[in-house]
Amino acid sequence: MLQRILIALYIATSFAAHADGEIQVLDAPENAYWHADSQSWFVSNLGGGLSLEKDGYGWVARFDRSGAIISPRWVENLDAPTGMAAHNGHLFVADRGRVHEVDIASGTVARVINLPDSEFVNDVAITSGGRVFVSDTARNRIYEVAEGKATVWLESQELQSPNGLWIQGDSIVVASWGPMTDVATFATKHDGTLLRVDINTKSITPVGEGRPIANFDGVVAVGNTYYATDWTGGRLLRITEQGSVTVVMSGFNQLADLGFDPGTNTLGLPVMKDNRFILLSLDR
Repeated sequence: MLQRILIALYIATSFAAHADGEIQVLDAPENAYWHADSQSWFVSNLGGGLSLEKDGYGWVARFDRSGAIISPRWVENLDAPTGMAAHNGHLFVADRGRVHEVDIASGTVARVINLPDSEFVNDVAITSGGRVFVSDTARNRIYEVAEGKATVWLESQELQSPNGLWIQGDSIVVASWGPMTDVATFATKHDGTLLRVDINTKSITPVGEGRPIANFDGVVAVGNTYYATDWTGGRLLRITEQGSVTVVMSGFNQLADLGFDPGTNTLGLPVMKDNRFILLSLDR
């Protein structure tokens, strides 16, 4: 039976009151990440619209569990931050050729880790044991970050321009964008699919039949079901282990990399073009 959806519990405002006037909270939000230890949603913002410039105008906003703003500019002066994941009190933020390791307690950048020869660093996923993986969509790579250094862990055309990453057991679930033919326009030979990479063997297998589905941005696993965002098509998709696809919601404008709060069974959905952060409760 399909899960029943309680639509749009909360849509975060794009601006917040500030002593010097309103301050922008959301500007091309790219990733929403739930951090249970701090009871926070972290939302990365490219800044300046759909811009990947190294301009120091990106930031991470912080919200509470209900979606209320804690800090509109929790970490500032980034370039164009995208995917995030946390481990042991630190939030790892992908950002234009490097990863910022942020101390969550203080909200300060403890370390900056360069990713050698990277082109379009995108998402971050971390195992329960603390292994940090970062996707590079343009290079068809997954990096591993350890002890302040990054190395290419896997490079393969079979990754089909890897975008979103999610750890599931001993595997990395990869939401692929689709084989890119033009990095400047993000054009693809065909749509992307969901893949599974075995962390021990690095073998790549499809979820289901591996057929093209969408230009994926992010993916999360909820039990044995995957929720993935179709950035180009503006859809939230539900995908089974067998590969069957159901459209949960549509009509978004650049639906980006989602997060999941298992405590409340809630998805966090950033909508880049509309500068929105939506909390969507899944009633199972």
